[in-house]
Amino acid sequence: MRRFLLPILIILLPFGCVAQGQFWDRLALDYVDDATHDIVKSSYWQVFERGNFHRTLNTFYRITSINGQFYLDLKIIQGGEIFVIPRNGEFDLLLEDGCLVKLYSTQYRTTSKGDGSRRWAGSGAEGMIVSYSLPREDAKAILHSYVARIRLYTGDGFVERRITPTHSELFKDEVALIYYSE
Repeated sequence: MRRFLLPILIILLPFGCVAQGQFWDRLALDYVDDATHDIVKSSYWQVFERGNFHRTLNTFYRITSINGQFYLDLKIIQGGEIFVIPRNGEFDLLLEDGCLVKLYSTQYRTTSKGDGSRRWAGSGAEGMIVSYSLPREDAKAILHSYVARIRLYTGDGFVERRITPTHSELFKDEVALIYYSE
């Protein structure tokens, strides 16, 4: 029996590490652009909010730093509907300690087919990729509390969703990864 235990543990150990996110505690991008000399750092795309038949908002994020300026990049699909994010449109993060972090989009964006997709999932739905400026003091506030809710403002109003504790903890870890890599 002992003879079989070690190979089984060796095979199962990587799966335990993946389940705890230990393989993603590194940057997806970390380079200096040859043409502009910008220092670019970025985390991997992660799930913020995943919809189902009753909740139709699918949101994925990554945290990016360009020359020390932070951005929250979102991939969004809202039930396959066409929607617009205006320039300086709000994206709110309500933290568990009651603090409200207001982020503003860096550009005007409208949906297009497949833009909010991750791999093939959602590739036929209307979605978008949009960036929100994340000031350093707001990133620091996120490091001290978990995100409880998000509110996405579109041209037609807003959509608000509660964030699961698991996704909230991962978001805080991703912000810390970029914040402390500077």
